Amino acid sequence: MQICAICKNSQNPLVHNFKGRENRPLLDILEQKIPNWDRDVGVCTECLDGIHQDLLSNLLNVQNYSYGGIQVLPTPIRLNVNPKYTGRGVTICLIDSGFYPHPDLVTPKNRIKKILDITNPDRSEDYFKQPHNTSWHGTMTSVVCAGNGHLSNGLYKGIASDAELVLLKVANDKGSIPGAMIAKALQWVCNNHVQYDIRIVNLSVADDYDISFHESEVDKAIKTLTEKGITVVAAVGNDPNAPIIPPANAPQVIAVGGLNDQNTIDTLQQIMYHSSYGWTKDGLLKPELIAPAIWLAAPILPKTDTFKEAQELFEKFYNSVGAEKDKILQTIRSKKLISEYYSHADGTSFAAPIVCSVIAQMLEANPNLTLEMIRENLLTTAHPLPYEDRKRQGYGVIQPASAVAKASQETHYQWIKISPFINYDAKKISFHFHYHGAHHIKVSGDFVDWSEDALPMDQIEDGIWKLTIPILPKGHYQYKFVIDGWIWKSDPMNFYRMPDGFNGFNSRFFI
Repeated sequence: MQICAICKNSQNPLVHNFKGRENRPLLDILEQKIPNWDRDVGVCTECLDGIHQDLLSNLLNVQNYSYGGIQVLPTPIRLNVNPKYTGRGVTICLIDSGFYPHPDLVTPKNRIKKILDITNPDRSEDYFKQPHNTSWHGTMTSVVCAGNGHLSNGLYKGIASDAELVLLKVANDKGSIPGAMIAKALQWVCNNHVQYDIRIVNLSVADDYDISFHESEVDKAIKTLTEKGITVVAAVGNDPNAPIIPPANAPQVIAVGGLNDQNTIDTLQQIMYHSSYGWTKDGLLKPELIAPAIWLAAPILPKTDTFKEAQELFEKFYNSVGAEKDKILQTIRSKKLISEYYSHADGTSFAAPIVCSVIAQMLEANPNLTLEMIRENLLTTAHPLPYEDRKRQGYGVIQPASAVAKASQETHYQWIKISPFINYDAKKISFHFHYHGAHHIKVSGDFVDWSEDALPMDQIEDGIWKLTIPILPKGHYQYKFVIDGWIWKSDPMNFYRMPDGFNGFNSRFFI
């Protein structure tokens, strides 16, 4: 039986390997906590998590890190994540260029339930055990999402570090990603989601054409998938001047833009990343929210020349002094290296899987959540950046702890699909709103001259509000919910919104 040197409880397995310069701050704390500590005596992962929290929670920047390379804070610390939830029991499917079974995903337990080349389904899993040019991107996104930080003793773990994965490669051998392959991968998920218990799909890939979601085969496949209750998250892109293309343009998709937190936990320093945003061909405003998209620890692809170069550079760095050491350090930083095993990456390709990892936490906390409840929780708990254009950030920065706390307390499981619901046969419009703790809620909009004493809603059960009115004349309309006479909220269940002139949103509908 193995005994943790700190808590004295039996744990299996324990962590023993504390080599490497990146572990020096951790070692300092361990040696303080355990007098005459023998490193061969293991420490359990729960105690290590607590030490990491103690080490990082008081830092507003990374100036006390001495890894040798670029100094980067772990994502869970930067987003103030509740460490109790790690995506345990939840399966995330990542559709990407290609993958490699990285140690952060397969050690000590292989959490990859299925890995498949959609472009060549006859390839065996052995194909993925060798690196390919197409392997880089998907390996990084999957580890950022769900890596356990094995090669950093748990420091650079993803938010969903216990989630299981299905990995679908969609790049052909030339490295291009046809939209037809993305649609084919989504269809595979439709056919196999029950077998692999897939609840979340991440798309850090894009089609080539700026078209309507009515015409896109990718978007049509997404609609089918969401009708089966699967949440789909997509990266919105990295060019503010580029159009919003499939899959991020789909109404049902949670499109994710980028946050630049400047590698700190100081929220006052948060600014926008240069991600794509704006109107789709169909009049949808994207993204829905933003998440960290720069200064993210991502794995170096094993068995590649880059991996070997990183090993050699850090070996030379550790064994050099003076001007030679400074020269090597300059090279390390120019290559964006954090340590022998990680570099820092950027792009909304990584912001999207971070959102997926938070959704995995929510589903661990409450497996009964529907995709509508997931969307509502994420959007209503997000915090907008106060001095940035709301069109660029949607509802704002994802707040994992708040979203998970709200999810864990949710008891409404038969929730509506969309609001407002327009019944042309009955000539009625029904508005729905989920809000606890209000004394009264009303619907106001341009169809009642934005009066705050407009149309009162009925609370049909605790926290569930509804209003049905006669259908309006043909046209375009905007509205908000007015809570207790002074809080004005847009409708998180409505895919369509537009700026309200006060750096917020009005919801809209069409008759």
